[in-house]
Amino acid sequence: MQELLWVLEGRPAEEQHAKILPDYCYNIFEAVRKTYFKSLPAVTDIVYVRNRTALAEAKTIEATRKVIQMDWNNLGRLCGIASRCWRFAKFEAENGVDGEGFDGWTPEKVKEMFMIIFGQKWVKENAGRIAAENPDKILAEKLNELIAPWLEEATSKTTMFTGVACQWSATAMEEFHTGFAAGLRSFIDENSQLVGETSRSGTYAFLALAWPEIKAMLDSVPKKTLTDLHEWLLPFMRMEIFPYLDVEQLRDVCAPPSSFGIGISLRPPRRRRENSSA
Repeated sequence: MQELLWVLEGRPAEEQHAKILPDYCYNIFEAVRKTYFKSLPAVTDIVYVRNRTALAEAKTIEATRKVIQMDWNNLGRLCGIASRCWRFAKFEAENGVDGEGFDGWTPEKVKEMFMIIFGQKWVKENAGRIAAENPDKILAEKLNELIAPWLEEATSKTTMFTGVACQWSATAMEEFHTGFAAGLRSFIDENSQLVGETSRSGTYAFLALAWPEIKAMLDSVPKKTLTDLHEWLLPFMRMEIFPYLDVEQLRDVCAPPSSFGIGISLRPPRRRRENSSA
């Protein structure tokens, strides 16, 4: 989540940032930014500082207006997205993103999913809870734990920005609220569906969560093949944790970003042994 937010924020201070995940994960995050988060404005699209020295000395709204240029519509959009995420996490996540959640999942399948998301240690420590409680409820609580600090800060700032826009000008206040309304529906719709869903979304999410296992394949000597990755993924695809892909479809997903893939640089698939007649 920390690294995803860093990408969504525009990779600030990239030269000093220590990447902790394999490169392909950042390619996934870029794809997410261009699909799910395509309506999320960057900081540079919201505020432009004309004079940083003067800004530090500005004590009034009138003085601040002279040294920065604000896009109130984009700021409102950002606040609207944050508020919609807050509502989803608080009231909707427990029912599952697709309205069905874990309905019909076997206990083994639920356990596998939690192991992928939270790790083997967490699953072992929470085995009793997993067996006794609704998995959607557990997932919703964990979602709130992960994003609550960011959402709480964002929603509190919405109140502050509303007041600043009111003092700034009548036009700023109108643009802020117009953007806020647009943000409420530009990321998560009224059916709790993510706007910008793609056919690869489930695959991307799984591959990002499974990065420790995939990193081990990338670092192995000799490096593993796409066939090895496909064979490792097969049990999860059979449990329908994410859509089924054959080896050639997986090759397309793992292709370099220049070929619209995410850049998992494993060796080519192993060739099938042809039956020979003696």
